[in-house]
Amino acid sequence: MNALLRIAKYFLHYRLAFATTLFLAIGSTAFLITVPMVIRYVIDNIVLQGEARHIWWGVGAALACFFGRDFLNCIRIRVNNYLEQQVLIDLRKDVHDKLLNMSAQYYETNPSGEIASRIIEDVQNVERVILDGTEQGLVALASVIGVTGMLFWLEPTLAALVIIPLPILILLGANHAKATRKNWRRVRRAAGRLNALLVEHMQGYRLISAFALKPREQKRFMARAVDLKESTLRSMRRWSIHGPATNFIASTGVAAILGYGGYLLMQGTMSAGTFVSFYAYCAMLYEPVGRLNQLNHLISTGRVSGDRVMEILDHPLSVQECEKPVKFPDPAGDVIFNNVSFAYEERSQVIENLNLILPACKTTALVGHTGAGKSTIANLLLRYYDVTSGEITIGGHDVRKMRLDDLRSNIGIVAQEPFLFDGTIKENLLLANESASEEELWEVLKAAHADEFVRRLPEELDTQIGERGVRLSLGEKQRLTIARVLLKDPPIVILDEATASVDMITEHKIQLALDRLIKNRSVLIIAHRLSTVRKADQIVVLQRGTILEKGTHESLIEMNGHYAKLWSIQSDFIPEVAET
Repeated sequence: MNALLRIAKYFLHYRLAFATTLFLAIGSTAFLITVPMVIRYVIDNIVLQGEARHIWWGVGAALACFFGRDFLNCIRIRVNNYLEQQVLIDLRKDVHDKLLNMSAQYYETNPSGEIASRIIEDVQNVERVILDGTEQGLVALASVIGVTGMLFWLEPTLAALVIIPLPILILLGANHAKATRKNWRRVRRAAGRLNALLVEHMQGYRLISAFALKPREQKRFMARAVDLKESTLRSMRRWSIHGPATNFIASTGVAAILGYGGYLLMQGTMSAGTFVSFYAYCAMLYEPVGRLNQLNHLISTGRVSGDRVMEILDHPLSVQECEKPVKFPDPAGDVIFNNVSFAYEERSQVIENLNLILPACKTTALVGHTGAGKSTIANLLLRYYDVTSGEITIGGHDVRKMRLDDLRSNIGIVAQEPFLFDGTIKENLLLANESASEEELWEVLKAAHADEFVRRLPEELDTQIGERGVRLSLGEKQRLTIARVLLKDPPIVILDEATASVDMITEHKIQLALDRLIKNRSVLIIAHRLSTVRKADQIVVLQRGTILEKGTHESLIEMNGHYAKLWSIQSDFIPEVAET
């Protein structure tokens, strides 16, 4: 179905407002098309009859018509603006809700700039179509219908000559819309690529500066900007021909009035008042026709944007909610991976026939080379992806049968790259528990060894930390993330390389906070640095998605296998680092 027609269905949610707008548009049009009839009466019955004393009645009638038109338009614009904004907020909400429900795979396969282009620029393009289409389109359509009826009532033959260009204009408009749709789709793709590059530059500005990449990135930007410019110009060239051509064709109706209307006037079969009113009606006819022609061009661009917005709304959810979900078990119980296999789209198998038990209230560590499948196991537990085959259970319940919010609210995660929202420290902590008191916030900060640096900040808990916590060090952000998980108090915790990117002193502080965090919880640790997992109750060595070895640190060292070799390498490396 046409994307704009689907968007138009949003108006059905506000039938009363839409019907009121339509009624007011018809009413204002009725007042407007009455004016030429007043002019006709004044010329034929007052001016030509020399009844000067009655001229003010004609002036008053015309002013009354204009006042009635503009009064109804005032009300219509207000109702219409309310209707438009309600439809837009409904559309934006649906797009936003869909994006929040998308799986991680969608964001990994679509550039963030391209997504931003769709939800900002494309929605704005649709907004312009809705605003102008409903406000101007309804009035223009009502005017065309009303004026056409009056023309045929006054003089059918001349009216037929006047409206001959209309079918031609409709055909040209349909052809223009079809021809330009491909061009505007190219424009929106080019705009998306340019926005993706801009987002990339904002996120990677430090790298660009550090490697002196400004000239290179300026060339990339100009290449995409020029591509957008050329695509836009190609689309506008067709309009530069279509717009003036349709205006010229519409002008032939005026020529018909001058020719045939003048002939009827000279023959005496048409009065001077009828001739003037006919000319006024012709102007009233082609002005809204020109407006509809411009709207057709706007709709051509809006339809492409509408398609791109609908692509988001129609995108299938790879991770579905269960229709009859079960509650998250309390207590949580063991986490069991039962014959689990998984492969990313268009990639070979990452996890294959994995059988693993994460005992309740115990710590399990996953180690192995990059690409062994460690983070994938955590992602599967959180249902960022669903398993290809097999099942993952918590307390005997398949995670696919739990509500996503219920599952994820019972799992806390401390990632290698902590994410903090632009706001205050307090606002970021309260994401875990909105009802937490300030005393509770300081308790979790103390447990996370973060209270000291927070108290040194100028406004303590109310300090603004910037986008992604840019005003804090990595270690400080990590400890705030740990405090947030402590406040959440989940039964299961995932530590994904939580200390991989910090110095040894900061790592020690974070490790103290983590020791507090993992008490009496089921913990899954993902690590490359083996010194961080020595205390784990169970260490699992992975290679290409399968288990090579499993046991405690001491038992694995005694086995003298893959883990022992990794430990030996890292043990030899650590002193060298310390000496340097």
